[in-house]
Amino acid sequence: MTFIQPTKRTNMLNVAIAMLVVAILGGTFLLVVAYNKTVDLSHSIQADKAKLDSIGAANTAMNNQILTTLGGADFTSLALADGLVFDPSPQYFTNPNDQQWPLAQQ
Repeated sequence: MTFIQPTKRTNMLNVAIAMLVVAILGGTFLLVVAYNKTVDLSHSIQADKAKLDSIGAANTAMNNQILTTLGGADFTSLALADGLVFDPSPQYFTNPNDQQWPLAQQ
């Protein structure tokens, strides 16, 4: 005689479905947390860039103030006294072959 036990198969199926639901809910929660951290990081980077820009502007203003206080013409006369020459188009290094990069021309 054969006994049919439908509850045994259903219990295993219920456990598998429950584990799948828990995995999906946990994954969804982790994705939401990761997205929130990414957005927070993006806002933090934007705020830091704004701070850096304001610090750069303050630094430029302070440098300008220092130059006006010390006098910019004095630096030019000091450089001329030391034998330095103003070069409007400086060449920082020279290529001995004086040719363009061959791969860049192709």
